[in-house]
Amino acid sequence: MNKWLASAMAFAIGVGAALAQEEQPGAKDFLAGQEAVKTNNFDVAIPAFEKALAANPDLFASNYFLGWAYKAKQNWEKCGANFETFLRKVGTDPKAGEQIGHSNREGGLCYARAESTAKAIPLLQKSAAAKPNDKEVQFLLGVALMRENRENEAEQSFAKVIQLDPSLQRAYYYAGRINFNRQQWDQATQRLEKYLELGANDAFAPDAHFMVGSNAIRMAEGSTDAAALQQKASDHLTKFLAAKPTAPQAGQAHYILGSIAAQRDDNEAAKTHFQKYLELEPTGAQAEEVRKFLADLTAQ
Repeated sequence: MNKWLASAMAFAIGVGAALAQEEQPGAKDFLAGQEAVKTNNFDVAIPAFEKALAANPDLFASNYFLGWAYKAKQNWEKCGANFETFLRKVGTDPKAGEQIGHSNREGGLCYARAESTAKAIPLLQKSAAAKPNDKEVQFLLGVALMRENRENEAEQSFAKVIQLDPSLQRAYYYAGRINFNRQQWDQATQRLEKYLELGANDAFAPDAHFMVGSNAIRMAEGSTDAAALQQKASDHLTKFLAAKPTAPQAGQAHYILGSIAAQRDDNEAAKTHFQKYLELEPTGAQAEEVRKFLADLTAQ
């Protein structure tokens, strides 16, 4: 028997006994749901518990079982909603301490997976406060906070994940992206490069290449190692364009690559990149500068 189920059954024994004696509305369905849960028969358990609640809303132990059942079905919104209802109705009952902990954690995770971030955050925060070394909770709390534009708090959660498990790739990406947005260039580069080191084929790798390349060209200005940083920028931006040639940042990548080529007197490469820039951003911030450069090349 699953650990959560053993705990839930122990919590529900008293409820079930009382129901059987008093023959309260919903009693038979509640007990039938318990029996179905014992064999993970959630197709039977879900309608049984829902019928029990329809007949008697005070049978809120049903919500706890339904939270787990809907988690098994990957119905994240209903999973979160049932755990949240259980928490609201059980209050601070000392007999339900373990179930309260489970409900905060699992309800928060389910809401996060359903992208109901505003609902997920308070549950995940309670779970993280109780068990700060739970890396899954910390990671999805970070994602939820980031989606709610609470980047300072999100960065703290991702930093905790990195501390707990340095091999968790996506934590570096999200933390690095937050650093990039906050113009913390050195920390952004460090984290994004670690993200790429852990797996360059991840879905967000092209965006990481763009950010690392953009940072490199910023750092090249006035640097004694400008040539190496320009080459680094060129390598990363070329990888970005190979993967996402029409992305919103593609024009800027071509502009940077064209500028690097022009500084190296590689006029053909510069011309190719600048023409592509104009194709993608004909009214972009550097459009007039690029047109003048191309006109000067033609006049030579």
